[in-house]
Amino acid sequence: MLSTFRVTVRMLLRTPSALVWALAFPIIMSTLFIFMFSGMRTAESIEPVPVAVVHDDSWDVSPFSFVVEALSVGDEAEVGEAEGTVSAAAPLLEVVEAQDEKTARDLLASGEVDGIYMVDEELRPQLIVAPETSSAHLDSGSGAGYAVNRTILEEVASSYTQSRALIEEIARTNPSVLIDYEAVARALSRSASAERVSFTRAAPDQTVRFYYALLGMATLFAAQLAMLAVANIRPTASATAARRCIAGVSRIRQLIGALVGSWLLSLTFLTVAFVYMRFVVGIDFEGREGLCLLGLAGGAVLATGIGAVVGSLPLQGGASAGSGILTALTCVLAIFAGLYGEPTMELADSIARAVPISTWVNPAKLVCDLFYSLYFYESIVPFAARLAACVGWGVLFFLIAAPMFRRQRYAHL
Repeated sequence: MLSTFRVTVRMLLRTPSALVWALAFPIIMSTLFIFMFSGMRTAESIEPVPVAVVHDDSWDVSPFSFVVEALSVGDEAEVGEAEGTVSAAAPLLEVVEAQDEKTARDLLASGEVDGIYMVDEELRPQLIVAPETSSAHLDSGSGAGYAVNRTILEEVASSYTQSRALIEEIARTNPSVLIDYEAVARALSRSASAERVSFTRAAPDQTVRFYYALLGMATLFAAQLAMLAVANIRPTASATAARRCIAGVSRIRQLIGALVGSWLLSLTFLTVAFVYMRFVVGIDFEGREGLCLLGLAGGAVLATGIGAVVGSLPLQGGASAGSGILTALTCVLAIFAGLYGEPTMELADSIARAVPISTWVNPAKLVCDLFYSLYFYESIVPFAARLAACVGWGVLFFLIAAPMFRRQRYAHL
């Protein structure tokens, strides 16, 4: 059995197709995902809203001009808790000065700005915005972004107007209150305390599920190793395999040695892919890397069992036919794990809600959920249940493959 183990490991390491599908493929796909999801994984921030201001004499003496100026430069930098870290609030507005209203309207019509600020003779702020059907915004495809920008501009103007009305009312009814600066500041403040709560163990990241689905697909591709190992110890595979068949080592011991060797390589290749995702791609597993490695070991057991069954089938084309079956099976099952984009992810979720048992019988989905349970749940019970399912399926497949491999008869060797 030990001899079969060593021979299997050497044979698989010298097989290009095994190295390509089980080792190189998940790394290549992870690299592609880096570029595909780079925009989605970037922390979202509000871009400054471009706004034109009519810079006339009234604007210079208006208090509203100071508000706009303050919002266009952002807050002052603050030293963070960590020594040496400095942060500053990004500016909310990007001001474009115009000499008159006509020039400002031309900027608005061309789409260079999303609104116009100006003040009337009584120094009251006025806002002019382009309609949502404006061709300047529809042509650029930024209709949704423009709606947000328009809301920001309206909020700035209305907030200033309300604060000004409040100050004027206080000055008219009880001017002595204005002496207490802190009380006035509290009255004008629009801040509110908030507590950030996450329903997942890690910070929400909509791209991680695709990497988990990729690990599910990589697990199925690792089944190619077990299939090749079993196919190459079949007596009809080669003259060496025929001599082993008539040797003193039982066929079950040969099968176990081949499967242990393929399991070890499957775990090694999956671990390499996992390390690449963790340290190169930057997928954060929130300190549960040890449990992830345990999950990879369970996934490798599942892959080895699947490969053992396919390798033990009396296929006419031998290893080539088995490889074709596994490749087709992997590509199809990965659809229901949601690997191929947002539509397939929604399809996978719909099927999981409608037929929950499907998540336990689809190996790609099972491995995907194995890692997702570590991301989503604080408890490890869901992870343990899926890990047990992976190992259980692997053992069941081995119990199916063993008698099928041992009882096969051949007309000649």
